[in-house]
Amino acid sequence: MPSDAGSPLVDDPSTTDDVAEPAELFAGFVVAIDGPAGSGKSTVAGQVADALGIPHIDTGAMYRAAALACLRADTDLDDAGACRAQVDAVTIGQDRQRTRLDGEDVEEEIRGEAVTAAVSRVAAHAEVRDALVPSQRAAVTPDGGVVEGRDIGTVVLPDADLKVFLTASVEERARRRAAQSGREDLDTLTEEIAARDRSDGDRAVAPLLKADDAWELDTTELDLEGVVAAIVDRAIDVRLGPVEPDIDPLTARQRLPRVAVVGRPNVGKSTLVNRILGARVTIVEEKPGVTRDRTEHLAEWRARPFLVVDTGGWEHQATGMAARIVEQAEQAVADADVVLFVVDATVGPLEDDERYARLLRRSDVPTLLVANKVDGDKQEALIHELYPLGLGEPHGVSARHGRGIGDLLDATTARLPAEATPPPDESLVPRVAIVGKPNVGKSSLFNRLLGEERAIVDAVPHTTRDAIDTMIEIDGRPWVFVDTAGMRRRYRQGEDTELYSVDRTRRAVEDADVVLFVVDASEPLGEQDQRLAALLRDAGCGVVLVCNKWDLLDEERREDLERELDRLLSFARWAPRVNVSAVSGRGVRRLLPQLATVWENHGRRIPTRELNRVIGEAVEEHAPPRHGNRQLKIRYATQPEVRPPRVVLFVNGRLPQGYLRYLERVLRERYDLTGVPLAIEDRPRDGSRGRRRPGR
Repeated sequence: MPSDAGSPLVDDPSTTDDVAEPAELFAGFVVAIDGPAGSGKSTVAGQVADALGIPHIDTGAMYRAAALACLRADTDLDDAGACRAQVDAVTIGQDRQRTRLDGEDVEEEIRGEAVTAAVSRVAAHAEVRDALVPSQRAAVTPDGGVVEGRDIGTVVLPDADLKVFLTASVEERARRRAAQSGREDLDTLTEEIAARDRSDGDRAVAPLLKADDAWELDTTELDLEGVVAAIVDRAIDVRLGPVEPDIDPLTARQRLPRVAVVGRPNVGKSTLVNRILGARVTIVEEKPGVTRDRTEHLAEWRARPFLVVDTGGWEHQATGMAARIVEQAEQAVADADVVLFVVDATVGPLEDDERYARLLRRSDVPTLLVANKVDGDKQEALIHELYPLGLGEPHGVSARHGRGIGDLLDATTARLPAEATPPPDESLVPRVAIVGKPNVGKSSLFNRLLGEERAIVDAVPHTTRDAIDTMIEIDGRPWVFVDTAGMRRRYRQGEDTELYSVDRTRRAVEDADVVLFVVDASEPLGEQDQRLAALLRDAGCGVVLVCNKWDLLDEERREDLERELDRLLSFARWAPRVNVSAVSGRGVRRLLPQLATVWENHGRRIPTRELNRVIGEAVEEHAPPRHGNRQLKIRYATQPEVRPPRVVLFVNGRLPQGYLRYLERVLRERYDLTGVPLAIEDRPRDGSRGRRRPGR
C-alpha cells in the first residue's frame, strides 16, 4: 500500500492546514481502525477521516507520547507503577493531527526508533492503559471520528459504529515501513515487525486481538486509495444499509386491527382522528363534507398498534358524490374490528344518528358510542340523552381539547383482538406520490393502480382533498401510493380547505421517494404545471412523467405536446415518460417497470474508488478553470448520501456552475440515473459549506 499510489484526486490530508467541515451524514459516527504494526493504520485513518468529514484521532500516538515521557524521565519501562506515575504527571493530547506532550509538538520524535522500541513495553501495563483510555474515549465525543491505535475495537471503543481490522503480510508491512523511514535493511526490519507481532499477541494485558464484530481488510494487494475507498464504502453501508424486517411491511399492516371512525357530517370525526394520532394529519374545518375519501393511519396506544380509519360523513339517501362518500364509510365499517360512532352531544341524537345506530347494532362489529364536544362539566349531562341509541354507555370526549380521549382509547384497545400484532416497519417501503393540477386524472390512476375504487372520482375539480396513502404489493414488492389533492394556481385566494389540501400535497411530495407527475396530455400545459415541476425539482425525489388521457389526442395535439414538454418541463429531461389512459387502463402497466427503475436509481451509490476514477478521467479530459492565480483541483470525491444520490467534491476553491454541470453530465453518461436528480456539492477545504447543484 504505497503512500504515493492512487488517483490524483487523493491528497494526504496532513499536507494541508485546513480541515473540511464535518459531513452531516457522519456527524457523531465512530470508526475504530486496529491492526498489527505496519498495517498502515495512521495513514489510512487520516484519509478516511478526511473523506467522511470527521476528525482523525491517533490514539496510538498518545501511547507513543507516554513512552517518550517515560524515556525522558529515565523511568524503568518494566515498572508499571512508575510508568503510570509518569503518565499522570504529564499532559498528552492531539491538536490538528499533531501530538503534544505538555504542549510541546513531539510528532516527529515519537516516530523515532527509541520510542518505537519502547512503546510496546509501556503500553503493556494495565495501569498506563487505564490512565489513557478515558481521554481517548473523550476525544471522539460528540463529533465522532476515525480512531486508530492499540486495541481500539476491543478495549478503547468497543461500541464503535464501524470496527476495521487491517492486515497485511509481514513482508509488505516491512516494505512500507522501509519506504516511510528510509531504511534499507529490509530483512532486519521484517524480523523486527515479526517480533513485534509476537510481542503484541502474547501480552498478558490486552493482547492485540481482532474484535469479534470487526471487519477484516487484507491490504497486501491494495494501494492506499483502494484501502481508503473500501473503508469509506463500508462506512456508508453501515450508516445507510437497510435492515431487512422480520416480516414484510404489507403483511404486517394487513394484520393490524382496524378502528373505523364514522358518523354523520361535521360531528368532529377528523378532529378525533388527529387527536388519537397526536398530529394534524387530516383536514379539519367547521363545515360538513370536508373529508371525502377514507384514509388509514398507523396509531398506537399503550404499546398496542392499530390502524385508525377516517371516513366522510354518513348521509341518508345521498346522491352523486355524497353517495360515494357513504359507500367509502360503509366499506370502512365492513373492514373494521372496532367502530367509533361519533355523535355531537350538544345537539342530541338526530334521526340520522338513530338510523345509523340501528345499522351498527345489527352488524357484528364491536361499536363504541362517542359523544363528542363534551368540553366541560356543563356538557356532561348531555351524554344521558344518547342512551336511547342502544349502543351502550356513551363515552364523553372533547376531540378538540383532548378531554376523555385516554379513557376512550383504553376502551377501544380492550375490544381489539387479543392477539397482539407488531407494528410494520415501513421505512424501507418506497412511497409514490401522484401529483398534478386538478382534474388531470390522479384519482383515476390511483384507483387503477390499486385495482379498487379507493379514491372518489368525479368530474368536479378538487374532488380529492386529503392525501390518501395505501400500501399494496405489485410483483412481489410493497409500495405505498399516495393520491394527493390538485394544486390550483391561485389556491391561497380560495377556501381554507383548499389551502390545507395544498399544504398536505406539499408534505406528501417532500415525504415521497418517487412522484408520478401527471399532466393532462389532451390540454395545453400551463403555468401551474411549471410550478409543480419546480416543486418536484426542489424536493429531490425521483420523477416519472405521466401523460394521461392519451386516448384523446390527435396527431396535431401530439406534436404540440412534444414542443410544450420540451419548453416547459426541461428541468427533468432525466425523467422517464409514460403515456397512459387511466380510465381505460391503457399503458398503466408500463408504469410499474419505470417505478422500479427510478426507485433503484434513487438509492444508487457509486463505490468511492470508482467515483474518484470517473471524476479523475473527467478532470483529465477537461480540467477545472483557474481561480485567480490558483488552479482549482478536486482533491477527493465521495457519495455520502442516497435518495437522492449526493456527490461531495473536496476542492481547493469554488467550482463554477458550468463545470458542475459538466461533471453531472459525465456521471449520467456513465451510470443509470434515469428518473432521479443528482446533487453535486463542492466543498472547499477552507471549512465553509459548499454549494449543492440539485441535478437537472
